[in-house]
Amino acid sequence: MGTALTRTQLDELRRRLEEERARILRVLQTPVATSPPEARGPEFEEEAQREAERDRELGVVARERALLAEVERALAKLDEGKYGVSETTGDPIPYARLAAVPWARQGVDE
Repeated sequence: MGTALTRTQLDELRRRLEEERARILRVLQTPVATSPPEARGPEFEEEAQREAERDRELGVVARERALLAEVERALAKLDEGKYGVSETTGDPIPYARLAAVPWARQGVDE
């Protein structure tokens, strides 16, 4: 079963996926703060705060990389003519679902 999307919808979804890819690449190009050698004494709390911030930044980087993989997968499926079809059932994914999450692999109820 193929996609039920119009050419206009596919073009709009491709544009949004490409914009999301560009956004992610900008985020990934931002360097993650590195921590100086362990601090002790009065600066210990500041070092702990810096370390917590670095951990948060690393989490963001990991999530963005995973999202980039999903976006790239969706763009590849567009190129192959397989975009908009559930990977689970083979049924078309509704446009409303793809408009909300252009890299969706399945319909909402799957």
